[in-house]
Amino acid sequence: MKQVANTKLHWNEGQPISQSFDDIYFSVQDGLAETDYVFLQGNDLDKRCTEYDRSFYVAETGFGTGLNFLACWQLWNKNAKEGAMLTFISVERFPLDRQDIQKALKLWPDLAPLAKQLIAQYPICAKGFHSLSFNEGKVKLILMFGDAPRSYQHLNAKIDAWFLDGFAPSKNPDMWSPELFREIARLSKPGTTFSTFTAAGIVRRGLQDVGFSVSKQKGFGRKREMLVGTFVENKAPHSITKPWFEIPKQDKPEHVVVIGGGLAGCSTARALAERGIKVTLVEKNSDLAKGGSGNRQGALYAKLPKKPTTQGELHLTGFLHTVRLMQQLDPEQTLWSQCGVVQLATNDKEIERHKELVKHYPEALVSYKSEDELSKISGNTIEHSGLFFPEAGWVSPRDLCKSLTNHDNVRVIKADISAITRKGQAWHLETCNESPLTASTVVICNAEQANSFNQTDHLPLKTIRGQVSITPESNTHPELKTVVCAEGYISPAKDGQFCFGATFDLKSKELNVTEADHEENLENLALALPQLHLELVKEKAQFSGRTAFRCSTPDYMPIVGAAPKYEHYIDAYAQLRKDKNWHFENSPAEHHQGLYINAGHGSKGLITCPISAELIASMICGEPLPLPKDVIDAINPARFIIKNLIKQAI
Repeated sequence: MKQVANTKLHWNEGQPISQSFDDIYFSVQDGLAETDYVFLQGNDLDKRCTEYDRSFYVAETGFGTGLNFLACWQLWNKNAKEGAMLTFISVERFPLDRQDIQKALKLWPDLAPLAKQLIAQYPICAKGFHSLSFNEGKVKLILMFGDAPRSYQHLNAKIDAWFLDGFAPSKNPDMWSPELFREIARLSKPGTTFSTFTAAGIVRRGLQDVGFSVSKQKGFGRKREMLVGTFVENKAPHSITKPWFEIPKQDKPEHVVVIGGGLAGCSTARALAERGIKVTLVEKNSDLAKGGSGNRQGALYAKLPKKPTTQGELHLTGFLHTVRLMQQLDPEQTLWSQCGVVQLATNDKEIERHKELVKHYPEALVSYKSEDELSKISGNTIEHSGLFFPEAGWVSPRDLCKSLTNHDNVRVIKADISAITRKGQAWHLETCNESPLTASTVVICNAEQANSFNQTDHLPLKTIRGQVSITPESNTHPELKTVVCAEGYISPAKDGQFCFGATFDLKSKELNVTEADHEENLENLALALPQLHLELVKEKAQFSGRTAFRCSTPDYMPIVGAAPKYEHYIDAYAQLRKDKNWHFENSPAEHHQGLYINAGHGSKGLITCPISAELIASMICGEPLPLPKDVIDAINPARFIIKNLIKQAI
């Protein structure tokens, strides 16, 4: 998660050249023609595009300017069958910045429409996985910023074709390593192809050693030879895995039932619908987002850790994913605002933490600002220094839920699911007031009630009460221009009203709005914006509010993935009670067929629900997963069973 370094370039007649590696990104003769010859023709993609009526997966080493991706996308648009989907996966250790990519791609005007879309979504230079979506979800790009072998080590996918690109082995020997070749083999299947511009012996031998048949053919332009080949069988040594975190495989369903109409459920419904799946979204209330997702406004930002953590990586990846989603879903910003977020440091410890934190992240993501700078940014007097997130802002969660379900493949119904039972190849969902629903696949997204079913009653979910205060915007106070966070948060006014808070109460079950919580919200506001606090105190008679219960977990990470069979896990992995390092062989995990969970997002739903929905949909459809394996394991529904076995708590 630490910042990756942008590469430094010098230019020769519009051609970028890496200063670090003293090498070119594409042929000086014609880079696009080189891509077509080496990678598209080298993997026979022209023909294969016309044959596939399912998803097709291409992986690349060395994203560079994005030229190979754009050429592959262009070919896919011309030749692919209707309904087929392309996922392109690439890695880059030293990313170009947005301006350099834009400059480099000007060499090919034919690619301009696609290049414009890529540049619009091109991510901040932050280490990790970045999932981009084009063509209404028909084309996806998973862009990994980081070291190639390690990045691919954390990928879950089966690849159809490899573009082995990057700087020449003589210039960049660290990338062309046995570790990388082992990961390429792990992610391949019989029939997977590769092509590469180089004919270097280290590459030829490395690929042969892990199970590829390799042959030479004429290279492009002045290059005498290049390599192409096909995967036969994996000869690389297999690493020891944790079987309890295995992800079950299933056929892509035609219809899925999603239980719960909050952010988790609506995001999941949308992610599935964009894959051509019919979705029935079941909500027990009369409208969507009646629970924790129903506030007028929520802060859209990630509270980043000083040192890398799995939770921090999920939050940062999720934040950037939600920002891209909002930009595509609502470019006019009618239900959100990318106005920036200020996070204040209200004591010496926080000041030091913030100053250290910004060293590990790109300035485009977060920077440290003085009191005066933050006052100018917010348009209000601020008495503390702190962090500023320019890409962040606020979102109306309830409006987002409605927008996400506005899709031809999503049907919303009102029903209260009392039980779910597997009968043959389908789940039967018993309702309290209507005839049962049936579907081969079900996703449980109903927050704290996600463990109310027999299959999920072992999940350790808890509720946290929160109250926001709502008051008319002051006519005498300067306009608030950005979200400000301290102990609580306040967003710029929406429709003439401020929404601020929120309280965090682990014990109370009070459903009504209370005066005490209004007082707490005001006290927290006084710490952040003292002058605005004084203005709003005058308007206290006009205060209203909203109370809701967030659904959280013991480790404050969401629960996302396939539903494990509890009794099987207890029996199969009982040895963990005696030895947490026990190596289990031939002990595959068992899950409830076609049953998934997406719950426990707490107060972070805006940044974790959309990326979790993308993860669930990718699992269900057998696609490459948009998060690294260690993050996926950290949110796996089975983790609590394993932890309790190790602690001898069960």
